Amino acid sequence: MARSVKRVFKQAVAAALMLAAPLAAGSALPADLGERLARDYARPAVARMTDAAAALEGALGGWCAKPDAAGAKRVGEAFATLAQAWSGVEILRFGPLVQANRFERLAFWPDTRGVMPRQVQALIAAKDEALLQPGALAGRSVAVQGLPALEYVLYGEPDLLKQGGAPGFAYACGYALAVSANVAAISRDVGTAWSAQGEFGRQFAKPQPGNDLYRDQQEVAAEAMKALSTGLQFARDVKIVPVLGDTPEAARPKRAAFWRSGLSTRLLAANVDALKAFYEAGGYSMPAGGEWMDASVRGELSSAAQTLRAVPVPLDQALVGEEGRRLLLLASLTIKNAKAIVDQDLAPALGVTIGFNALDGD
Repeated sequence: MARSVKRVFKQAVAAALMLAAPLAAGSALPADLGERLARDYARPAVARMTDAAAALEGALGGWCAKPDAAGAKRVGEAFATLAQAWSGVEILRFGPLVQANRFERLAFWPDTRGVMPRQVQALIAAKDEALLQPGALAGRSVAVQGLPALEYVLYGEPDLLKQGGAPGFAYACGYALAVSANVAAISRDVGTAWSAQGEFGRQFAKPQPGNDLYRDQQEVAAEAMKALSTGLQFARDVKIVPVLGDTPEAARPKRAAFWRSGLSTRLLAANVDALKAFYEAGGYSMPAGGEWMDASVRGELSSAAQTLRAVPVPLDQALVGEEGRRLLLLASLTIKNAKAIVDQDLAPALGVTIGFNALDGD
């Protein structure tokens, strides 16, 4: 891409999204749309991530104190569970998740310039014990605070899960523990904001004319459709297309999210499943004759997730194999089709016009 994906995506989140003045004939938004999306999707998704982060923190604490093969396995499983939970939260890229740089602090990715590895290596080499104290990481670079940094330490350098007892293990493990604690703390903050008592959660779930954030269910629908559309585009244009390349020789497996842990396609499938669940939580009513839109969005997302789960592992081999490339291309096209339905048919039927997305054309 010609411009930084991270900068472009920030622009995408803020892209113009106008409300179309009346709803399409026969369609209606649920009177409790915001409550449905918060209660049935956002709050449980964030709670799962909070619990998974706490579980990883506990597993790391025990393993750092007494490293053994069984403990390493538990840490790896706990990391995979946390990464999967993040796949369900990252689509909520509005409100609490974008405030205070929380998204970047949880997941500084894509990182095409290799900022994270350089900073993590320097941090571990410096062995600053003060950095391991509770809350200390929160004031440092976003690149060293979240899941990509944690994956790098566990599976990249120093490949901690295979280095129990090696020189430098204690500090690197302490750093991993500090990162997991930081992720847990940020997750709790997001959960508090989304709660019925949180200012954001209250206004999103119960929009009213006097609110600062959401004044009616139409504005909630606009936010939800924007999140759905942008999430689909990010999944395809940032997570799949740059990795796939135009030919097997042009494939770039190390551009994939979570490639070091071997979780790339599994988490991509989880991400698409999350987009489908987020859409379904809204319980939208289609206009007469528009039932096909609901069925098509559900079907395309189910198909894309199923296709991604069928991609052979490891990813680097799948990218050069005929079947692996076929499946990834099929998933890419299916996601693109789902986004087209959302943008061109579903959103307008719900009274929402999705304006220019800054990811387009890059």
